[in-house]
Amino acid sequence: MNKHTRALVGAAALAMVLSAPSLELFALGFRNPDQGAAATAQGNAFVAQADDPTAIYYNPAGLTQIHGTEIANGGDFSFPDARLKGGGPGTEMTKWSLTPHLYGTTDFGIPKSPWRFGIGVNVPFGSEAAYSQNGPFRYTLTSASLRVINIQPTVAYKFNDQFSLGAGLNVYDVSTGLNGHRATPFMPANDTRFHFDGNGLAEGATAGLLWKITPRNTVGIAYHSPFTVNYHGTVDVKVPGVLRQENVATASMPFPQTVAWGYAFRPIPQWKLEADMEWTNWKPLRELTLQAPGSQADGSKVPFNWTDSFLYEVGTQYDLNKRWKLRAGYIFSENSTPGKTFSPATPDSDRHVFNVGFGYSTKRMFVDVLYQYTVAADRTVNNDVNPAVDGTWLINNNAVMMTSGLRF
Repeated sequence: MNKHTRALVGAAALAMVLSAPSLELFALGFRNPDQGAAATAQGNAFVAQADDPTAIYYNPAGLTQIHGTEIANGGDFSFPDARLKGGGPGTEMTKWSLTPHLYGTTDFGIPKSPWRFGIGVNVPFGSEAAYSQNGPFRYTLTSASLRVINIQPTVAYKFNDQFSLGAGLNVYDVSTGLNGHRATPFMPANDTRFHFDGNGLAEGATAGLLWKITPRNTVGIAYHSPFTVNYHGTVDVKVPGVLRQENVATASMPFPQTVAWGYAFRPIPQWKLEADMEWTNWKPLRELTLQAPGSQADGSKVPFNWTDSFLYEVGTQYDLNKRWKLRAGYIFSENSTPGKTFSPATPDSDRHVFNVGFGYSTKRMFVDVLYQYTVAADRTVNNDVNPAVDGTWLINNNAVMMTSGLRF
């Protein structure tokens, strides 16, 4: 096994260690499009650039721009604040999160080879929310979590100086949990408490195209296929001091396909500008139904009825010199969740996302850092499922991300 292969194997193993204990943030429903500090600092307007190992996620065709072997890893620390205005105790969620990522790519020491190979491990979907056990949301949830770990072996091919294609296989390891209360018709003085844990595996695909029209003009497109997770787990139903049931439970949940388009322009060699648009196909996500024969929770439904949404992204990078880069970007994220099925597990609204960052690199290493501030439009909710969430929601988020890497 040569040093390049060892590097990629080590990257994959380390990624699994980093990903296993991670928490997840809420945004854009429960999609996480922030997968690298350099890209996110430019508002994720990166599909037509994709010139570092995070291309595995943003546009795998961009791997053909990398020579030698590179490994990049990092994490996104997010500090959300979502609350129901005037809702009182138990109606605010401030649970911080960490979402890691790791990528490796190589040409196996063949500089003129048109082929590139890579592997990435990231968390493209995830959410975590926690509220008071005695708060007004307890009949919807007291806590909820979702973690989707994506392991993506990837290959890219450069046809000529203009066209490159890339594709990857996505293997998703998914886990979810839900805790809450239910009214007990036969014993109204008590609440039925329930807990569901489920795990599942799924497969998907990622593909990308990069077209360098001229040295100053580039376009790119990236596609992530839909996938469906069949959860297998247990549901625990308990009336304190009265009964407890633990049953096998299953549920099925679709995840969306996404398409991103981008155009990058260099007014001068050291200055890049890019504008992207991303579509997320949430419409197939109608509801989740829990199948648990013999349990009081059998047939329980979590309604979604989410709508398709777009991200509009613009970003820029300016090279101060060979080592230092400055970056900035803006994202407008459309709301995906209708008011009638609004859930405090994934509080969503139209969002304005502002990003600034910098990068430092040498021949053998690089470090990218960003700060992100998200402010959402005030959201007035009229809910069909739980009137306790009705009212005006205030949502904002602060985040910092770092991605560092080595070159061989």
